[in-house]
Amino acid sequence: MWSYQKYFVYKSARIEQQKAIEFAIDSFVKNQKRFVIVEAGTGVGKSAIGFSVARYINDMFSGDSYFLTTQKILQEQYVKDFSHFGLNNLKSSSNYLCSFYKGAQSCSAVLRELKVTNNQKLKQCCGGGNCHYSQEKKRFISGNFGITNFSYFLAETNYSGQLQKRELLVIDEAHNIEIELSKFVEVSISEHFSEKILKLKVPKDIKSQFAVHKWIMDSYLPKLLKIKKHFEKTLEKFNISQDKLKDFLQISSKFDLIDKHACKIERFLDVYEKDNWVLNISETEKAGSRKFEFKPIDISHFTESNLFNRGNKILMMSATIMDKDAFCESLGIDKNDCDFISLPSPFKKENKPILFSPVGSMAMKSIDQTLPKMALAVKAILDNHPNEKGIIHCHSYKIAKYLEENVKSDRILTHDSENRDRILFMHTNESKPTVILSPSMSEGVDLKGDASRFQVICKIPYPYLGDKLVKKRMNKWKWWYSLQTAKTIVQSVGRSIRTETDHAVTYILDEDWNRFYEKNKSIFPKDFKDCIL
Repeated sequence: MWSYQKYFVYKSARIEQQKAIEFAIDSFVKNQKRFVIVEAGTGVGKSAIGFSVARYINDMFSGDSYFLTTQKILQEQYVKDFSHFGLNNLKSSSNYLCSFYKGAQSCSAVLRELKVTNNQKLKQCCGGGNCHYSQEKKRFISGNFGITNFSYFLAETNYSGQLQKRELLVIDEAHNIEIELSKFVEVSISEHFSEKILKLKVPKDIKSQFAVHKWIMDSYLPKLLKIKKHFEKTLEKFNISQDKLKDFLQISSKFDLIDKHACKIERFLDVYEKDNWVLNISETEKAGSRKFEFKPIDISHFTESNLFNRGNKILMMSATIMDKDAFCESLGIDKNDCDFISLPSPFKKENKPILFSPVGSMAMKSIDQTLPKMALAVKAILDNHPNEKGIIHCHSYKIAKYLEENVKSDRILTHDSENRDRILFMHTNESKPTVILSPSMSEGVDLKGDASRFQVICKIPYPYLGDKLVKKRMNKWKWWYSLQTAKTIVQSVGRSIRTETDHAVTYILDEDWNRFYEKNKSIFPKDFKDCIL
């Protein structure tokens, strides 16, 4: 009899799930490891592994658990599957609608209003414990198991401080930790904001990283804090009345944005080390206006203080760790304090063949000559799957735009950053055999069943070499560039095979695939390699 059966969340566990759960518990309890990494292929059932381990920790150590995800879909799936075990869900206050205003305003806006309002009914409703967001937050804090997203968790733990340390921190889609922490600590300064809001001119000749950092420290931050103080005094003296409430809320909203921005700038200056940051200067949509972005090269400096310090034990799960040593190095994890297990996908390789059908090189120097051939190949693939849905992974907007204009099929659905979710919903729910043409759906998309019976990888998804950050990380870690590329490929291939009965064929059309794969074959999981025909 499996020794941890009573903690499993379903009636029976797959062999892979049993192995992972026993491995994680033994690592935490017997081996006294703080970190456990579970690499589990699509279909193993990572969420059930994580929650079963959390139930064991709760029972044996009276310890609570946090669960973190990067994808809304995955967060909602956790809630759907495990809320009956006491899993509490929490999002930022802007995601909840006020019951008093019948859903016309978000809880974040109403919480600002509560500070000054004379409306007794509003105070009784939202200030008396009926606020949707406040109720959810109380349940989250008092419960044994809580799930939230990365950005909210990082902001709450580092600024608000209400989410206290727990026995177990479970991080799903852990291959995204580097990206999420980088987004949290990086800063962006708009010339338009500086000149229009702060009334601070940005020197036209300011270009070097040293000069921009010095300007932020000596001029920008002092001016920002001065404006913040001005807003504070304005709000304190505001003679609130119902007819002025709208004005107050606008000022309060601006103050919140400035306050958060000031906190981020102060944090950046506190941790800044010139050799660990890159500066990108770009033009914004505002004519003649620049944007200054500082991004960290090595985020291992920030993992403990910003994330790992919220758990005595850390369980990280992903289908694409792919290199345990590289993963640990990038996150500053002591390999002696970490155990790792890799479990292949249980799905049959016959259901997910990968076909290499080269049409030409998609490298920068060859892409313009190859694109016409690519369009013909995509047309042929669509004709070969006339009644089936699919997805075309373009990797760049240039490729997506070219294929949209030259394939000209009424089956093709394109999207931008604003309508991505709507187009995805349309694709999965329409009976018509639509095909998504996307530069950015390599992960976080669940195209199970008939939602995708084929997929196309148009280009090997190398990170963009024009990005200074990419070059710095390549120079720091020789393995970084190839590993990021391989992860994206494996994630892309996993979009269409989500259940044991799923079947889909993957076409790789970039001629450069063969060279990349032969050079980096050792990086790829065995179950991926087994599918290549």
